[in-house]
Amino acid sequence: MKIVQIKNKDNKKVLIHFDNNQKLLISKEVVYQTGLRKADELSDEQIKDLLEQEIKFNLKQKALSFLSRRIHSKRELFDKLRRHSSELIFIEECLSDLEKNGLVDDYYFTELFIQEKIRLKKWSRSKLKLELLKRGVKKETIEEYLEKLFDTNQEKNKAIELLRKKLNQIKTRTKDKKILYQKLFMYLNSKGYDYELSSEIIRNELNINDEPSV
Repeated sequence: MKIVQIKNKDNKKVLIHFDNNQKLLISKEVVYQTGLRKADELSDEQIKDLLEQEIKFNLKQKALSFLSRRIHSKRELFDKLRRHSSELIFIEECLSDLEKNGLVDDYYFTELFIQEKIRLKKWSRSKLKLELLKRGVKKETIEEYLEKLFDTNQEKNKAIELLRKKLNQIKTRTKDKKILYQKLFMYLNSKGYDYELSSEIIRNELNINDEPSV
């Protein structure tokens, strides 16, 4: 097929007209990269390659758009791109290219994720691990950075801080220590703190020896 016209569609796309009345909507960047010109003859194979280049370009632009908002794990980006394309090979190729250029890095993502969630949300070690696993980070990577960044004493102090803040909110509604214990336990559990730590600091704060049933 011969190109008879290349016409701007908008700021990002052009409409390529062929001599058989077919049209293709292609990104300007792809046209520039491939060097297409009016009067060029394209075989079926070249048309197929052009369409593949368009898919790859759009996937990369979509990935860069996601990354401009916040850092993502490789698995997060894969899942988001999967919603926009069924071309798994091209998605993997896009992610591989982003990795090579340092734009996708699960080690860096894990480090920032742990630091941010500890600082802003005071998440426990177990919750951090669970949430990172959900995001497709390898278990070995998670353990490596938890060992490097996570302080057990700091976890206890943050749990106590959360506990006291929550207690101040609910103690005006009830003085029953069993009810307070249950509410505080459920709250700390929702933050990912384990049974042992939660029970210990709640009993200390409420000044009770026995452990009420939860």
